[in-house]
Amino acid sequence: MHMNQMDFRETARASSRILMDTSVRDTVPLLSIAIPTYKRFDLLAETLESVFALHFDFPVEVLVVDNDPSNDALALQEISRFRDHSFVYYKNIENVGMFGNWNQGINLARGKYVTILHDDDLLLPAFAAELNSRLLQPAAEPAPILAFQVVILDQRENRPQEIPKDRVVDAHALTAAPSKGLGKTRLKGTREFFFGNPFCGTLGVVMRRDLALSVGSFDPSWFPIADYEFWCRWVAAIGDIPIVSERVGLYRMRQNESMVPQTRSAFVTKSRELRSRMISEGVVPGFYSLLLSTSARVQKLMIDRDWLADGERIKRSSALAVFVWRCLVFSLTRLLPHR
Repeated sequence: MHMNQMDFRETARASSRILMDTSVRDTVPLLSIAIPTYKRFDLLAETLESVFALHFDFPVEVLVVDNDPSNDALALQEISRFRDHSFVYYKNIENVGMFGNWNQGINLARGKYVTILHDDDLLLPAFAAELNSRLLQPAAEPAPILAFQVVILDQRENRPQEIPKDRVVDAHALTAAPSKGLGKTRLKGTREFFFGNPFCGTLGVVMRRDLALSVGSFDPSWFPIADYEFWCRWVAAIGDIPIVSERVGLYRMRQNESMVPQTRSAFVTKSRELRSRMISEGVVPGFYSLLLSTSARVQKLMIDRDWLADGERIKRSSALAVFVWRCLVFSLTRLLPHR
């Protein structure tokens, strides 16, 4: 895929200052956990608590990148409870936007691997257990990118009854649950990514920092699917992404801008634009162009299902259309031979 986006090294011009540093810098971390944040100290505290409860067998750095240039006193007050833990708290000199702040987290990271953890999500003990096993393999170089499954923590006040109950979990019970060991792994390449983004933002995705830099930045012009666009660029440039079945995090759903009609519409229109680019650049078969309109319609149905208003129900015809589409996608991505 063409590299027409701005490279991470270009976005490095954005500067940050250190507000608090309790880290130990005598070793180079193998993993950086970068937490971009903006005016959500209550949720950030829960996120940090979940991170500091993990037990890694290798050096890890934790860095928070605050995209609010002001309110130093408030930030220091809110994060002072974590002074006994090792982390660095950065403040951006200027607000660089949501995706720009993700980029800044990677710019500032020192680890060979980096994961971007949203300031309202939580990591589970399985995250550390899986990485202890996979990043410290004695016989082989770890994969350049590792992705894991996560659990949806649906905390919307008026969550529709149509949403399956298994999406709502007891965070404390899941956090206390021990890891079941190495989960099964499935590779996903350009064909799978053409039909949708399997990730919840960046939660549970660990990638080599140097390769992330070489691929290029999260491009804000692709809002609200800049993460999806980045993964598509990764698989086209680097290769398939292994996704492990182990659940390693909690992805929080709350009332936010994803519910705004304009944003929901943009998910569909920008995804279609991205798929058209993948076809034109030859990273998926040309006949996929016949599926563009249908994929957009089904994506809208799925978004509407996830964001039903209280009391609304999913139409049977819509549910059937989604089921038939999934069967077609399964055939195209798993049964037909790849080039």
